[in-house]
Amino acid sequence: MTTQTRGQETRIKMIQTALDLFHQQGVNATSVDEILEKSGTGKSQFYHYFKSKEGLVHAVLEFFYEALKTDRLPVSHKIESWEDLENFFRFFLEHQKKTGCSRSCPIGTIANELENSDELIRQDIKLIFEFTRKALSQFFYGLKAKGELKASVDPDSLADFAFSIVQGGLLVSKAKKDSEPFENSVTHAMTYLKSLAQ
Repeated sequence: MTTQTRGQETRIKMIQTALDLFHQQGVNATSVDEILEKSGTGKSQFYHYFKSKEGLVHAVLEFFYEALKTDRLPVSHKIESWEDLENFFRFFLEHQKKTGCSRSCPIGTIANELENSDELIRQDIKLIFEFTRKALSQFFYGLKAKGELKASVDPDSLADFAFSIVQGGLLVSKAKKDSEPFENSVTHAMTYLKSLAQ
């Protein structure tokens, strides 16, 4: 293994560890020392690759975005039918049930701590959120193009609605340690969305 390959593996290990810790407890509650300890890496490596904690957060979000774009996440963003849409909702709902509602969205958790000055991080988060929203939007535009959605309906507004159901559901279920409100939201959302079909 070359030095460059080892270095890349070290960098990825730090990013993956940081992502898990940020998801679990937030950015502010996660120290650089904790990331180094959990990843088995050193401070000199951290400063070599990221320069600062903000640099690491940026790298984490870039890493997540790349995984999203290359379909390397467990949830599918290929939404082509009502069943696909329900499966999209259900993935997040079932994940909450399996984990005892212990976490919300990893990107939402980072976004929750944004300061007004965190413009680079804000742009990273917007890219990730927009990728998901666009997948939803394309589904609704596809229905409309086929005449399967009421003419008065705005696909972008429906995408915002569906995206907010997921984000809100993840956050509320974590706060209440109860997935039932999320499940109720998904049920009502699907009923409402299908009512707009021609």
